[in-house]
Amino acid sequence: MMRPMRLSDAMFLMALAAVAVLSSSDAAFATSATFQPLNTAMTAVLQFMTGTFATTAATVAVAAVGFLALTSRIPWSWCFSVVIGVALIFGAAQIVQSLTSGMGGG
Repeated sequence: MMRPMRLSDAMFLMALAAVAVLSSSDAAFATSATFQPLNTAMTAVLQFMTGTFATTAATVAVAAVGFLALTSRIPWSWCFSVVIGVALIFGAAQIVQSLTSGMGGG
């Protein structure tokens, strides 16, 4: 015997339908002028995080951590964490691009 649909079930189904409709929107919507200020701001953040300042900071961090590891003043796992962090920061654009192309997004 089927139970009647409760209000919470109906709300869940409506939310699921809304997510499905919004996720299937056209790619042109995402590039519209509405999101241009946000795109500009995020581009500036990305350029700062991967620009000259970030490259210099990452170089100093890797050198300092390497020196501390060489003199046994820091665990090697911390060194690997710094190197992986630098690789993720500077490789983030390529990682996202490969993930989205694998899902049909680009």
